[in-house]
Amino acid sequence: MGYIELKNVTIYYEVFGAENNETIILISGLNTQMTRWELPFCNKLVEEGFRVICFDNRDCGKSTFTTYDSNDSYSFSLNDFLQHPEKYPAPYSLLDMADDIKDLLHSLGIRSANIVGRSMGGIIAQLFASRYPEMTQTLTLLMSSSFNPALPKADDALIGKMTNSTANFHDNKQAYIHEKVDFMKAIYGNKYSFNEEKERWLIIEDENRKSPFVRPFRQIIALLSYQYDSNVLTSLHVPTLTIHGDEDPLFNMEHAVDLKNTIPYCELIIKRGMGHAIPDSLFPSLVKDISNFISKTK
Repeated sequence: MGYIELKNVTIYYEVFGAENNETIILISGLNTQMTRWELPFCNKLVEEGFRVICFDNRDCGKSTFTTYDSNDSYSFSLNDFLQHPEKYPAPYSLLDMADDIKDLLHSLGIRSANIVGRSMGGIIAQLFASRYPEMTQTLTLLMSSSFNPALPKADDALIGKMTNSTANFHDNKQAYIHEKVDFMKAIYGNKYSFNEEKERWLIIEDENRKSPFVRPFRQIIALLSYQYDSNVLTSLHVPTLTIHGDEDPLFNMEHAVDLKNTIPYCELIIKRGMGHAIPDSLFPSLVKDISNFISKTK
């Protein structure tokens, strides 16, 4: 485990598995800490013979972005940004976040890796693979999207639950946890049982490890400022796998089909009853899917 220091950015990472094993790097989603790549999931990948790298994206968990703009308080609402985006330029882009991965791999002396991204992390993974194909052995996109504006959008109420928290963890811990649990229940899918006690524990653990300097809203701005470009997808000439739940309420199945149809060498695996989350009981299946996909590309 350790930190890499970049210009205005500090990235925290952890490595699992032997150094001489083939590398998988796991990219988290919007405001999602690396801890949501749960240790049993990472250990199963290690058991399959991989070295696994997890990290916190900038402005999440232990990774930070520092700006010297005195006006950068970002103390406005999401509605403010949506109505007047010109007033609130993104302090960084998803492409900048993709460059963080390049810098992390370089700092660890890794020339190329198998790239796995979930949700927004899948979009970052697409940008990374498009810009650095020589560093991308394979690409796996979990419950992700191209962010094509023509695709169906999630329900406004659900987006509100994700982005507009009304409670603060330190001021009203129980209300904050209740909001987060309520959102996770809404995106989980119906086939798999939801462990509320475990989810509450994960929320508390994440809050306790989070740097006080992160500003999660900056990630939201980076995502909403992303301009879809189909050339990113059509330029991907690396073996690609997309894995998607048929009960995903944030990116419905049309998002997965769009990836499958637009990326030249893309396979699609559908997980019945899976929402926009990775249940414990799916760990073995997902790890096998990823491992088998990587193996057959050799």
